Amino acid sequence: MLHVFAAFLTLQFLWFFFSLGVITVIPATISMYAIVVEWTKKGIDLNIWKSFFETFKFYFRRTILPSTNLSFVLMLLYMYPTLWSDMILKMPQTMSWLVLFATSLILLTVLSILPLIVTSHLRGRKLWKNAWITSISILPQVSFIGIVGGMIIFGSLLFPIILFTCSGLFAFMHMRIWQKSLKKLPSDFLDQCLLKYNYR
Repeated sequence: MLHVFAAFLTLQFLWFFFSLGVITVIPATISMYAIVVEWTKKGIDLNIWKSFFETFKFYFRRTILPSTNLSFVLMLLYMYPTLWSDMILKMPQTMSWLVLFATSLILLTVLSILPLIVTSHLRGRKLWKNAWITSISILPQVSFIGIVGGMIIFGSLLFPIILFTCSGLFAFMHMRIWQKSLKKLPSDFLDQCLLKYNYR
């Protein structure tokens, strides 16, 4: 139990430290998921510094543009916390529902992209396409993950320590549920995903 606790604490610290640059949140999060994938395959290990740092360097160069865009959005939300809600309220009702629906689809797709990035050889449009198909195919599981993630984010707004203590546990739970759900998908689709591991 102490070994597992120390491993998760180390992962939490590495993720938090490498996320301090704001534009480094995406590569730090991908690195955290990469470590969790290794844990699900080989068991929980404390010696993760080197793997985390190498993965971080690899994805930092490849995510600099989306990371910069995310930083800009986060800065706007920090400076104008009611910006998003004000925009929705000013829209016609039909348009606001369409925006909320599109946002939900994007968030569900992101919940499948994170596992696919670290378990698949797919990149670019094919990555987004297969992540979207996966999200729709295992919608109940992805929705459950999204609800848990939303609860953590909401709780973090009240108690920021929650984000620091729960991000690694959430990633571990996310990967376990996602990996089990993949076994329900057709074999030909799994072949298209170019997965690094066998989930049949």
